[in-house]
Amino acid sequence: MIRRVSTYILSAVILVALGCASSAQTFDPPRTLKGQIVVVGNEPFAKLAVAVNQEKTYLIHCSDADEQLLLANQGRIATLVYDKIRKTGSGEVLEVLSVAIDTH
Repeated sequence: MIRRVSTYILSAVILVALGCASSAQTFDPPRTLKGQIVVVGNEPFAKLAVAVNQEKTYLIHCSDADEQLLLANQGRIATLVYDKIRKTGSGEVLEVLSVAIDTH
């Protein structure tokens, strides 16, 4: 009888631990990317982007304040801290958390 109860308790503890582990969010630290700030497309559909090299350009999704800063510094190099990259029909979009315009 005691063995059966302890088996049930052990099973319940394992199920609770597995449930907690599977529902926990994984921590994904922000990443950085450096590139030239550009605008791609034609008006009225122009979009802010960062050109990392000649082959790779990412669209940018950021706060209004960061967007104004980037637009004012087109052509300059910036370091972007981003959360994730989202794929859309228009291309890959960086979800930008913060922006730093390089001074050199």
